[in-house]
Amino acid sequence: MAQQIQFERKGPFAHITFNRPKSGNPINDAMLTRLTAIMQDLGRQDDLRAVVLRGAGADFCTGRERGKGKPPGAAPDSAYVLHGKVMARILAVYKAFRDCPAPIISVIQGRALGFGCALVGGSDVAIAGEAARFSLPEMTHGTAPTLAMSALTKVSPKALADMIYSMDEIDAETALATGLVGRVVPTSALDETVDALLARMMEYDIPQIRTVKRFIARGLTLDPETTSDLAGYTLATLNTRAK
Repeated sequence: MAQQIQFERKGPFAHITFNRPKSGNPINDAMLTRLTAIMQDLGRQDDLRAVVLRGAGADFCTGRERGKGKPPGAAPDSAYVLHGKVMARILAVYKAFRDCPAPIISVIQGRALGFGCALVGGSDVAIAGEAARFSLPEMTHGTAPTLAMSALTKVSPKALADMIYSMDEIDAETALATGLVGRVVPTSALDETVDALLARMMEYDIPQIRTVKRFIARGLTLDPETTSDLAGYTLATLNTRAK
């Protein structure tokens, strides 16, 4: 049986591929656990330059695979139990993305729905094919998508609210305008675009690569004076370290 998440290390780059192409690469609980474990392990590898995340087949990821739920008449779980069974698993993935010191590059073709859309938002770089589509359909299942929202902090709040309430799919160009992705290319050019980016990243120092990720995540959320001070001292430290 083919692995539902394929992992390969190619030199200083890690490649993670969701491998359920016939069903749009939905993510089940076992895949959540494996994805978290892979990312946590990668976070401990000092020679890692970047992680490339993509889906096999026509889609990136169509979200979480819905469970069967409790049988009729069964008592509902408490909030504590439900958090441990469901929410904590999802949040662990987002945390592993944030904690990994190397940047995560999402490569999106086709649909990125729900959890898949959140993974794009939680990535440091997102390159979308021109046919990519994004949506947050959780409200149709009676669920406010607060977990996904926690990974979509780089998206315009008004655009995010519109996506949630309307449940409309947005195209790649709209995703670019809202800050969900950073670049849109012809779908046929996705591979060569990623290859060119990785080749360029081979020219950079690993500490420089990792500092950019951390500074974007932390430094840009501070007040202007603190951001300015942090920028200066960070660069001074990088430029005077032993090489």
